[in-house]
Amino acid sequence: MSHPPPRRRAFTLIELLVVVAIIAVLVGLLLPAVQKTREAAARAKCQNNLHQLGVALHHYHDANGFLVFSRGPTQPRQASGAAHRRNSDPRGNEDTISGLVYLLPYLEQGPLFDQISGGTFMDGTVPILPFGMPRDFAQQYPPWQARVPLFECPSSPRSPEYPDRRPYNGRRNYVLSFGDRIQNNHTSTAHRGAFGFNSRTRITDITDGTSNTVLMSEQGGNADAADFHGLAANNRSGMNTNPSSCLATVTSGRYTVPVMSARPMTSLWHSGLASHVGFNTVLPPNSPNCINENWGDGWGLMSATSYHAGGVNVLLGDGSARFVPNGIDVGNSSAPEPATGPSPYGVWGALGTRAGGETVGSY
Repeated sequence: MSHPPPRRRAFTLIELLVVVAIIAVLVGLLLPAVQKTREAAARAKCQNNLHQLGVALHHYHDANGFLVFSRGPTQPRQASGAAHRRNSDPRGNEDTISGLVYLLPYLEQGPLFDQISGGTFMDGTVPILPFGMPRDFAQQYPPWQARVPLFECPSSPRSPEYPDRRPYNGRRNYVLSFGDRIQNNHTSTAHRGAFGFNSRTRITDITDGTSNTVLMSEQGGNADAADFHGLAANNRSGMNTNPSSCLATVTSGRYTVPVMSARPMTSLWHSGLASHVGFNTVLPPNSPNCINENWGDGWGLMSATSYHAGGVNVLLGDGSARFVPNGIDVGNSSAPEPATGPSPYGVWGALGTRAGGETVGSY
């Protein structure tokens, strides 16, 4: 007598749907936790980058007696010591080199610095580089396209490529502090922050205390052509007399006015132009950026920005890295920029001045 073949067990359609639903629920529960953990790691990496930049700044100071400038000269001077002559050729520097270039030997980028500075003369303790910002001919000078990992924050998207340049556009997500000085941050030596045009700030000049003074912060790359992070509203006026006017350029994190799209702010790490190298402690972190003309060659009001939730990382003068919330006290954002004395821009402004005489509260 034959027996019927055993029935093969299989999942029913309903069972499969239940399993899929359970998996979907588990993924939905776990994904935010994974994303949160990933961002926490990226934020920690970003803080570590700032700390390493702080170590480099202090080593540079130990070797030279002062901190790097935000913007300065690179055109070689004659061996006889003749005065520096400004170079107006766009293939030259036009006094627009970034101080970050001088940090390269202290960031384990000695070969890159040697390639840039080869064959230079010396002016005191500072090497005068033969190449500045080859504005119209960047493709003729590959070192400016080099990638420096410590200049990049893993949380930030890469900005669109700089037009007419090589595939890599010299990405940078960290900027030097101009403090609360706005109008002349690109050419004036009367800076209130730790960095300025041709500045040579000494640690002893930071009389507010190194633990109370910001040296660097972040600048996030723009995800698209209206994202406020890595772009600036152009042809804006009045930021130096009423900084809060810049806030009106953005709605829900997106510019509603024309922007400087031809030059992404987080490109060109070698450029000392204000919109590429610095930020102001005036508007709250993660506020828009505004420049006074079309291309970013002049002055402007640049904000510290990031893709970290709730604020930005900063580097303090003592070499420590801290997180500053968007809600930090900014005092009176409608007050005109100060020339002397305490900052009118609250705790944030006080953190930016090196000798404002303020008492920095909690933040």
